[in-house]
Formats: sequence, structure tokens, C-alpha cells
Amino acid sequence: MRGAPSQTQRPADIVKSCEAGSCTERSQSVNLSPMPFISSKAKHLTTKAKVLKVLLPATSYLLLATIFFGCSAIGTTKPAALQITSIPEASVFLDGKHLGKTPFFSDQLKVGEYLLKITAGEASFVEKITLSGGTLTVVNRELANNFLAESGETLWLESGKRGLFVSSMPSEVEITMDGKLVGKTPYLVEKLEEGEHKITLTKAGYINREFAVKASNKYQVVADVTLASEIAKNPQVQPSPVPALSVQKVRILATPTGFLRVRKEASLDSPEIGRVKTGDELEIIQETKDWVKVKFEDKQGWISSQYAKKLP
Repeated sequence: MRGAPSQTQRPADIVKSCEAGSCTERSQSVNLSPMPFISSKAKHLTTKAKVLKVLLPATSYLLLATIFFGCSAIGTTKPAALQITSIPEASVFLDGKHLGKTPFFSDQLKVGEYLLKITAGEASFVEKITLSGGTLTVVNRELANNFLAESGETLWLESGKRGLFVSSMPSEVEITMDGKLVGKTPYLVEKLEEGEHKITLTKAGYINREFAVKASNKYQVVADVTLASEIAKNPQVQPSPVPALSVQKVRILATPTGFLRVRKEASLDSPEIGRVKTGDELEIIQETKDWVKVKFEDKQGWISSQYAKKLP
């Protein structure tokens, strides 16, 4: 299913940061360097969408491969591709613009950084993603009202690097590749043969995630994976004894005003729903590059990661 392309992102956007009470400006530049010409006959990513519905609730199978588009004029940037699947069906937003419902696919998106939101009823997922010209980014989510029951993976390609890098929430998750244990997250598999590889992530107290990647010697495959808690996903089931679920927290750093704004969404344009004080320690719910979703006063909201330090 194809979605409409998102709004054009300017080569440099001036963003005002007012999270600590005083405003500063910073420039976010978009890399517009052209990609080398590669035949448009390169393979497209295949998502086993139907398989998702019959496997365990938090198990998925994704085949990640590079997508390249036809020859473009000198000095122009090739479009980027984005594929999103979800359980249940959900609405897709890029920078606040509604693009359609899942399963979603577009290969005509502008290169740049976006705020992605996937929402179904009261369940939603927010993440900052970067789309690169001539490559495909894949987002697969299983949504839930309880954030501990959510799961999924985001996969993308980085040029100029090799291998497979896997990060996860929670951390210290065991990585099995092609049936062999290779390490715990976060982990870089430096030597990765070209071709398809089956990846499985496991941790006591969490539901396994499984997907596949197709490696290339021209790119590094990056996978950011979230595992669902067994207890949160199936509260009616009494699981076997497992270690207590670890809770990650952040401490609010000093700001000029002594407080930090909490916003409804991960955006400077989102309304303020509260404030937290310097030194407060808050439970982490979700993270993006520039924002952290936290619990505060029996509510949930987003704070700037610039003024939050993750505790060990």
C-alpha cells in the first residue's frame, strides 16, 4: 500500500528549543549529496505480513534489503522509502501529517529526519526516524495500551559501514543469529556474510522477537528492537519465576529556571502538560534521539533528553 509523500523538508530548519525556559536556536542540516547510480532492478524488501498474524503476538519476520530507484538528474537527491506494519491496523503520521493506515509503503518520501507516530485508539508509538535516499526503512510494531506490552523493531541501513548492529529495550538481550548465540545487546556483529540471516532476541521474562535481514557489503544493517513483558502481555497467565523487571530512570539536570517542561508529544509544538524539577528521578517509558517519555504525577509525557541523564 502506497502512502502520499510527506511535506518537503528544507535543507536547513531553524528549531527553537525552549524546554528549559530560555530559547536558543540550532540548525539542522539535511545531507543532500547524491547517491551513486544503481540499477532499479535491485530487490525490494519483503515483509511477511500474513505470517505476523499467526505467530506468537510479539514474533515477526522481516526481510530487510536495499531499495534503489532509477537514474536521477545530476544534483538531485533520490527519494527514500518507508514501510510500516502494525498489529492492530493503525494510522500513520509523519511530522503530524496523516499518510494513511498500516500496512503502509511509500518510495517517494523526501530525505530527512521525521517524527513518526503510529496510533490505534489509545495505543500509540512515537519515534524519530531518519530517511536516507535510495534505501528503505522498516518499522514494525505491535501496539498496546500498556507500554510494557508493546513490541516491535525498526530497521534501516547506514552507508559506509558493515555488519549488523542491534540495540534493544530492555538491554542485555541475547542475540542468536542463524541458530548461534553471538552476544547481548547492544552488540555489533562486525563480520557478516552477504545474504539472508535469521535473528532472534530473547530474555527471561520477555516475549521473543524474530526477524530476518539481508546483509550487503555496502551497508550496515541497524536494528532497534523492543521486547514485550510476558506479564504485561498476558496478565492472566502465571509465568514461571523470573528476575524482577528492571526499571530505567533518568535524573533531571540543572536548567536556568530550575524546572523542565513536560509535553504531551515529542515535539516543541506540543502543549505543555506539566513541569519537573532539577534532581527529580523519573521512570523511562520510551526514548527517541532528542526526547524521553517519562512517568510523572501518575501521568506520562515527553521531556528533552538534553536535560535528562540516564541512571545506571
